[in-house]
Amino acid sequence: MPYRLHHLNKKTGVTYVYESVSHWDKEKQQARSTQVCIGKIDPTTGTFIPSKRITQSVLHDKESIGTATATIVGPSLILDEMSKRLGVARLLKAVFPACSAQILTMVYYLACQGGPLSQCESWTKTHEHPATKPLTSQRISEILGSISTGAKQSFLSSWMDKILEDEYLCYDITSISSYSAFNDYIRWGHNRDKEKLPQLNLAMLFGQKSKLPVYYHRIPGNITDVQTVHNLLATFKKLDIKNLHYVLDKGFYSKKNVDELLERKDHFTLSVPLNNLWIQKAIDEIYDTIQRPEHYRMIDDEVLYVHSMLRPWEKIGDVVICTFTTTQR
Repeated sequence: MPYRLHHLNKKTGVTYVYESVSHWDKEKQQARSTQVCIGKIDPTTGTFIPSKRITQSVLHDKESIGTATATIVGPSLILDEMSKRLGVARLLKAVFPACSAQILTMVYYLACQGGPLSQCESWTKTHEHPATKPLTSQRISEILGSISTGAKQSFLSSWMDKILEDEYLCYDITSISSYSAFNDYIRWGHNRDKEKLPQLNLAMLFGQKSKLPVYYHRIPGNITDVQTVHNLLATFKKLDIKNLHYVLDKGFYSKKNVDELLERKDHFTLSVPLNNLWIQKAIDEIYDTIQRPEHYRMIDDEVLYVHSMLRPWEKIGDVVICTFTTTQR
């Protein structure tokens, strides 16, 4: 073990401090010691003053010791693989070449945290992500502000083409209540959550099997579901989306909508409200026979009695045929 020795230099009056380290000399078979001057004693205060050589050595040792940091990599391992399989990263890079990594980082954050993007910066400091460097709130605002409507539509159109390779699409609308006074889409309308607030409506297409969102657009909160079908069809026409089969609930039913769908020769399945007289008459016709064995169906572990028939759909200047199905549990 090292120990210290004090030695007074009588000529200078300075007391030097030596560190002596003993070791065993195998050749001479005896204990030997090595003394190294490590400083001196302040004659006024009596405190130890380390030598410059020792001080520089300590500083060098401190500089050579790195600072340990921890980065969470688990979420990125999963999301990297998912974005690769789905082709999201490739599509983003094609449409947004200058900031695709930053946009994908925002996607990772929303998938993991689901909070406001203003908190994304602190998340990027502790997690591995495509952008590699922390994403500041200012940079996020710049990126979001630079994305044009045309770029959004280009991405969604490419994304829809990819999903449609092996998928059925479902369309629905939800309402989002808001206190905002600066959003032109916020209007008073039918609030599905029974909240006494104005709202905007968000229309969305999603894959029936994958449950992945495919396309969305905002609608003023006072627009009803039945009024949105025309805009939906016009949007798909501009996007050059073909071979669609629309599955719509009864909130979208109207004679005008059916006429337009038939005129475009689109395939669709539409639930019709029971308060229509022609539906009530059709049900009355098969009421006594619906539970016959030939109408029995097992669909998704549910027993249904199904009857299908062809009925004329009256249009001015034309007569077309539509198929509807009545069911009874």
